[in-house]
Amino acid sequence: MSCNWQTWQLLKKRVWRSGLMANWGFNFQKEHPGIALCGLDCYACPRYHTIGSSRCPGCDGKDFSEKHPSCGFISCAFKHGRLESCGLCPEIDTCNRITRLKTVIKDQPGYPSYQNRIANLIKIKGTGFEAFADTCIRKEALLKTLIDKYNDGRKKAFYCRAVQLLPLPDLENLLDENAKKGYKSVDDAALAVSNSLKELANKLGIEVC
Repeated sequence: MSCNWQTWQLLKKRVWRSGLMANWGFNFQKEHPGIALCGLDCYACPRYHTIGSSRCPGCDGKDFSEKHPSCGFISCAFKHGRLESCGLCPEIDTCNRITRLKTVIKDQPGYPSYQNRIANLIKIKGTGFEAFADTCIRKEALLKTLIDKYNDGRKKAFYCRAVQLLPLPDLENLLDENAKKGYKSVDDAALAVSNSLKELANKLGIEVC
């Protein structure tokens, strides 16, 4: 019996929903869904911070299989000991998936979350996952503050890019300074903070817009 790609994806999704994948052992959930196995910064993606049915749960987060096709990185990570990141895998230097990922990144420039994947995996391999995760967790907290307190309804995507690309200490100092200021409205706060982020980015030679 022949099976085209769309039929195969539908079949896999139904298998996930039926619970069979859990019986086969592929039911582990990452502790840090905001940090993807492949190095993607899910925590800095606008969809990760969306409220409603369109929200992405992050890498292998809650109900991940309901919203995404099955991911080869997830099944591979399970087989290698339920890894939190491919950067922890002893076979990363010879991994065909990572080799293909490098090619995709080179040929398809785009959102920084996608471009930084290999660099993130190298950091995790070099300094360990906990140190990398600590930075991401602190950046995510800053991003939530920006979205909750300094968003006029048009700044979420910009804040996601800025938090991902700018150094953590500079971001923390910038928000500490702005927290002391008494803005009259959310619009005033959003304008002031976004301008401050742009000025910081220009000073550091980092493109965030």
